Amino acid sequence: MSKLTLPSRNRWLLAAALLPLLGACGGRSAEPAPPATERPVVPPAVADIEADPVPTDRLRVLFIGNSYTYVNDLPMQVQRIAESADAELSLEVVSVTPGGMTLEHHWTDGVARRLIRQGGWTHVVLQEQSTRPIDDPALFRQYARMFDEEIDRVGAKTVFYLTWARQHRPASQDTLSHEYLTAAAELSASVAPVGMAWQRALEEDPSLVLHHEDRSHPGPTGTYVAALVLYATLFDASPVGVTPARWDSSFGATAPNDPERRYSRKPAEEIEPLRDATAAMLQRIARDVVEEAMASPASTGTSERR
Repeated sequence: MSKLTLPSRNRWLLAAALLPLLGACGGRSAEPAPPATERPVVPPAVADIEADPVPTDRLRVLFIGNSYTYVNDLPMQVQRIAESADAELSLEVVSVTPGGMTLEHHWTDGVARRLIRQGGWTHVVLQEQSTRPIDDPALFRQYARMFDEEIDRVGAKTVFYLTWARQHRPASQDTLSHEYLTAAAELSASVAPVGMAWQRALEEDPSLVLHHEDRSHPGPTGTYVAALVLYATLFDASPVGVTPARWDSSFGATAPNDPERRYSRKPAEEIEPLRDATAAMLQRIARDVVEEAMASPASTGTSERR
């Protein structure tokens, strides 16, 4: 895994930012959820600090989201896939993913914005709370636009992490997909269509277990599908032929996603690899769904800003 080295003036900020709450991604839902911990400390403003340049020799990605990102350590899984694919560029990741956070909460909290303004990112992945695009799409788009403006100012690319429907509400996937694709089109941003890949995988093999037992969060295989889609989106490369293994960071006790693992409670452990046929199917689906999303006018937009 790639090791991220930051200027010393920024290390204290990451230490404060990367102490996520282990809470439910569902926010308003009464579903079971990981336990909560202390909220991250909001440091003083850093708007007067000149943004770092965008790297050209590697991908440096900031993940902004909640437990749909940190459960099973999705950023680490994307890194593992990139390593197994022998990608030309290495991948460095930083995550701000307290449990249950919406983009609105991230905005008012301030930590994510301050990290964006430090610059040095090639991509910023935005993951909205799981039901916000369904329950209040206008608010989702409002804060998506506000974050996109911040991301654009430092020369990075916005990537929307399109999430999945809850297990007991499969019909809501169409709404989720529509709202994410529409937001991406309006902002000429990219979209990682994870939920659409889940939907297709379950159509092809209904026996797949992608959800955690709480019917909301991802199980290890669900996170593996998400990692395939994000790899294909970030690297603009096919995930076919990458590692079939999955990693589990222990649901409900996931370590904060700091690249140097300084705050890790338990290292991620490889669990039983997927059967070759299943892994190949999921890789093919991820490739096809990403290619289709990239070709869709609803996800590419028309602006030349990026």
